Amino acid sequence: MKKQNILITGGSGFVGSHMVKKFSENNNTVTIFDIIEPRFPLNANTSYIQGDIFDLSSLQKVVERNDVVVHLVGLADSNVAQKNPMKSFQLNVLSLQNILEACRISGNKKIVFPSSAAIYGITEDLPIKENFTPQPTNIYSWHKILCEKMVQSYQKNYGINYVILRFFNVYGKGNEGVIGIFIDKAKKGEIIESFGPYQYRDFIYAGDVAEAVYHAVAYEKSVNRVINIGSGKGVQIREILNMVCELFPNAKWEEKQADFTMYDSIADITLARILLDFEPHNSNEFMKRIITEEMV
Repeated sequence: MKKQNILITGGSGFVGSHMVKKFSENNNTVTIFDIIEPRFPLNANTSYIQGDIFDLSSLQKVVERNDVVVHLVGLADSNVAQKNPMKSFQLNVLSLQNILEACRISGNKKIVFPSSAAIYGITEDLPIKENFTPQPTNIYSWHKILCEKMVQSYQKNYGINYVILRFFNVYGKGNEGVIGIFIDKAKKGEIIESFGPYQYRDFIYAGDVAEAVYHAVAYEKSVNRVINIGSGKGVQIREILNMVCELFPNAKWEEKQADFTMYDSIADITLARILLDFEPHNSNEFMKRIITEEMV
């Protein structure tokens, strides 16, 4: 990969920390643009600009100094999005609109946009391929589909190249997802309640996600493509619960009656392997080690 100037919006958080590390350690200049200061140390190739994604004038000045934008600003919690759709629209949709406009005005930029496996909704066919028809079930997934269409429309109308990566369940240090919730309850000695412990989900390590984003920037063959980013392996939620209970012997979990439709979600990562040379960690042993070393 040739040396490039990489702008990571919303780069101060959990996923951003892994991406900043990957790009900066490979001789790229990285700028974090975020309203919150990074919670991790910066190296000589990394700088931080405190800024508001909704201030288009300031954003444009930062964008024009960079070659690639990795846009991580967004509201990832689908429950919060469902309860507050306006907040979801602002953080997920409007923030992207500002980035796309800044790229259009500046010209000759590339954007990497993290979408979500949530857009597939409930599907009976597994593993899930990129050409499956989206079946959104909530506000969050509808907004993510809208974002994908916006990115693609700016490419067709203004020539802004993109890579859309549909992330499955990302885990790692600092994650506030389902694994983090389980661990937090175990630490507090609370019974872990699980709605649908026999569902399969595709968990992908944040370091592998950063690797995928790095290659999405480096490899021209990924340009203007939509690509699944998962482990390609399904793990039952109860397996995660049992891992946590092994680490905390006094922890217990119990199944609760769910008021939603159960379904499994596993990524087909054939395209990622072809276009990104993507080979993620997908063993339970690796997951257990990361949970033990990073998250506990």
